[in-house]
Amino acid sequence: MTAETRFERSLPGILEDLYLGPTPDYRDEVLAAAVRTRQRPAWTFPGRWFPMLDIAVRPVAAPRLPLGALGVALLLIALLVAALAYVGSQQRTRLPFGPARNGLITWAFDGDIYVGDPASGDIRAAIPAPDIDRNPTFSRDGTHLAFLRQVPDHTGDFDLVVTQADGSSPLVVSAVPLKMPSEVVWAPDGKSLLVNDEDTRMFRYFLDGSTSQLLLEGVAFDPQPFQPPDGGRIFYERTSDPGSLYMMSADGSGARRIFGSQASCACSRVGPAAWSPDGRLIALPLSTDGETGRLFVMNADGTGLHQLTDEAGKWFESEPAWSPDGTQIAFNRWQADDAGDYEVRPIGIVPVSGGQVRSVGVGPSSGGALIEWAPDGKSILSLPDTVREGFKWSQGAPGTIARPTIIDLTDGSTRQLDWSVGSISSWQRLP
Repeated sequence: MTAETRFERSLPGILEDLYLGPTPDYRDEVLAAAVRTRQRPAWTFPGRWFPMLDIAVRPVAAPRLPLGALGVALLLIALLVAALAYVGSQQRTRLPFGPARNGLITWAFDGDIYVGDPASGDIRAAIPAPDIDRNPTFSRDGTHLAFLRQVPDHTGDFDLVVTQADGSSPLVVSAVPLKMPSEVVWAPDGKSLLVNDEDTRMFRYFLDGSTSQLLLEGVAFDPQPFQPPDGGRIFYERTSDPGSLYMMSADGSGARRIFGSQASCACSRVGPAAWSPDGRLIALPLSTDGETGRLFVMNADGTGLHQLTDEAGKWFESEPAWSPDGTQIAFNRWQADDAGDYEVRPIGIVPVSGGQVRSVGVGPSSGGALIEWAPDGKSILSLPDTVREGFKWSQGAPGTIARPTIIDLTDGSTRQLDWSVGSISSWQRLP
């Protein structure tokens, strides 16, 4: 037997002895270190994404991936997606404030509701009916009309009626006739209307048939009580606190006074207040001497009160109306002569930042004008103030009759429309 044969026969035993040999002292430390060490994730291995066998068999020189350019492209795509998502969300929640396209103008005459195109001058009866209808107003999105319809044989009682913009599908939303309303105002979302009746009560009426709400008693509110853009708050005046200005939530809760006796202004309110289109500011006429009235602006919470106009002489300014873009305010004004008598002057326009007052158009009637900006902000519709309450003293007749005037703000020209208007008017906003 050779040495090689003896080794072959002894090899299995040697291997068995090695297998069953003692465990190294450092085994536990090695295992612990392996457990603590984070393993390389599978996605980092090239074989997870590339056919490694092909790469091994057919090695080729691959061009470098332009990581810088790719990163920029991905960033631009992400920004574009974010911008589109933002714009889409804004369009879904956009409420009808700010500049818009000009639509039709509506008014009442001889108990009927009319609409007219201010560009062509064409008119038509929107709601020809034997009833006596008054004071139509478009909803802020221009899709509906609301107006007052006199209850037959009940002078001074009115139903509140809502139709489509073309006068179709009439719906009476007031279950009980209203007593000589002084104000009827659309909520910004077009789902309800706020009414101030003869008994100084504030009601809210809903288009979906919900029961009307009596919000307050002993109050009066101005033509623009809802705070833009969502109408979540309403300002009003308490009859027990004349000249004051209160604010509350649209459901009637959380009432508080935002203007009244203020140390920063020994003054009193002498006309209606008006919200800015973004709901951040309030314009209001104030008197500091009991004789004159000047235009002031304050923040929505009543802070930051400051005078806006400062023309020399004695002036009485009132009925502020904000431009659709919120940069200017139009208003009525009267100037005192040497004898102290006030004479009406043309409508004034002042920048919200203050500065020189610009006169536009011709002088309105002695009582001032009903001022309404065109939805696009390029012109103003002016009517004599006397048409506002003409139906109250002429409930069964045409009432006062007026011709509306369009004031072009680009060149200062005026154009009188050959329309017979016997009520307040309303200019339709189109998207």
